[in-house]
Amino acid sequence: MSSKRAFTLIEVVIAVAIFAIAAVQLSSAFTYALLARERSVNNDLRNDDLRAVRMQLLLETTLEDAEDGDTFQTLNNGEATWRAEIEPTNVVDLFQVFLFIEFDEPMEGEYPEHSESLYLLRPTWSETDERSDLLEDKKQELLDSRDFGSF
Repeated sequence: MSSKRAFTLIEVVIAVAIFAIAAVQLSSAFTYALLARERSVNNDLRNDDLRAVRMQLLLETTLEDAEDGDTFQTLNNGEATWRAEIEPTNVVDLFQVFLFIEFDEPMEGEYPEHSESLYLLRPTWSETDERSDLLEDKKQELLDSRDFGSF
């Protein structure tokens, strides 16, 4: 009787099962990597469009025009309609801007609306009397905070 060494049927079935599990895990990881890459590209394209709309806001020379907003044709999300709510701060020429954007053809899986809050230093938006009042208030605060009697 000759003694031949070979794999049993159970050993072969277990090896095939382990290989199948590993293949499924690798293919799902590859699929997730492709989906993440596609999502990253979509985020980059949306961010490009948001940046372009922000630039339109910065191009507005008057406060009233900036608050009225405008429409802008984006490259990836169709036409963007934007408007801003602008509030002056206690710092001269610094404004808090609430920017609202709506895309008419958002990319798949994206929301049509976007809003954000920005702080912008815009001297052209300041009114001269308000600016003078703020400067005078800050000057007075600075003088009051100094103790000139100790010299």
